[in-house]
Amino acid sequence: MAGCAIGHETYAAPIRNQRRHRRGERYNGAYCRTVRTATELGTIMELLSRFQGCIVGLAIGDALGRPTEFLHTLAAIHARFGADGVTDLEPDGHPAGTYTDDTQMTLCVARALILAGHESLDTLMSAMVKEFVEWSRSAENDRAPGTTCMAGCRNLSSGIEWRVAGIVGSKGCGSAMRTAPIGLFYHDNERELIEVARASSLPTHGHPTALASAAATALLTAWALHGDEPAEFPSRLATVMREMEGGEEVAVLAARIPELLSAAPESVLRKDVLGEAWVGDEAVACALYCFCRSPRDYRTTVLTGANTIGDSDSIACIAGAISGAYNGLDAIPKKWRQRIEKSDELHRVAEELLRSAGVSTPGS
Repeated sequence: MAGCAIGHETYAAPIRNQRRHRRGERYNGAYCRTVRTATELGTIMELLSRFQGCIVGLAIGDALGRPTEFLHTLAAIHARFGADGVTDLEPDGHPAGTYTDDTQMTLCVARALILAGHESLDTLMSAMVKEFVEWSRSAENDRAPGTTCMAGCRNLSSGIEWRVAGIVGSKGCGSAMRTAPIGLFYHDNERELIEVARASSLPTHGHPTALASAAATALLTAWALHGDEPAEFPSRLATVMREMEGGEEVAVLAARIPELLSAAPESVLRKDVLGEAWVGDEAVACALYCFCRSPRDYRTTVLTGANTIGDSDSIACIAGAISGAYNGLDAIPKKWRQRIEKSDELHRVAEELLRSAGVSTPGS
């Protein structure tokens, strides 16, 4: 695959133009683009690399941040992992490379998109509800799932409609952590992206800030996929969020990021600055800070997120999604790609998501 060796500017415009059909058109292989030239093949392989970089990258970030999530001081992190903190996938009651509910719920969203394709919003959300409920009942749901996510799933299980099942007062990061696949799928249509990302929050998180934070993660993923200039992400996000219901808190934090990039993470990823990421607006801002500090270095980005005193797995998960979409699969250390839980499934889901979005991959 082309990976990050191919310039972002070269591929930005072709990547925006790969998907051809829209919501309301039934997905059919006949709608997929046909590979006709070596140039187009290279573009599609680059796009596949970025889709896989995003999905694999978020899972690895999640797994790296898992062991530090409930270590509430840097001293505790250093005492357990050494002066540099976490630098590799570590065991933590589960084998090294095990991801958390952040990735599990992200995969629920991805599978719903693959199943529903470009059908109606209600069709998509019905598939997503089914995925969420099945996840909540799964034996693998043993990784400290969020209380709000579980409460929402119980409401869904009892038959409460998805638009009103979420906890209205919760702006926790449980919906922002899972919307990267929406950013991939709707990367060339921000109106649909925002509509679907906000809707995807409602089954569990009903607070307006949670809805806006879910949209923010998806937007950042789409911009990264396009290879847009990372230095512009904070101001762009602040502008979009100011115009969105519930987006003001995200906008305020995003606008602060440029002035904070020269400061050390321990002085930024804490209360009273960008926060500890237990709520959606803080999780998005913390992840974006990590990415903007090292936009072309996946490893540094996710390790910055993982070595924090807050919701480290969610920060590194969102940051890993953005960095993976921007830099591509080959930018992720090979040993991490091999050791991450269900690596083959992660790669396969990313490719299926790309095909469902309407791009035919070689051999499909």
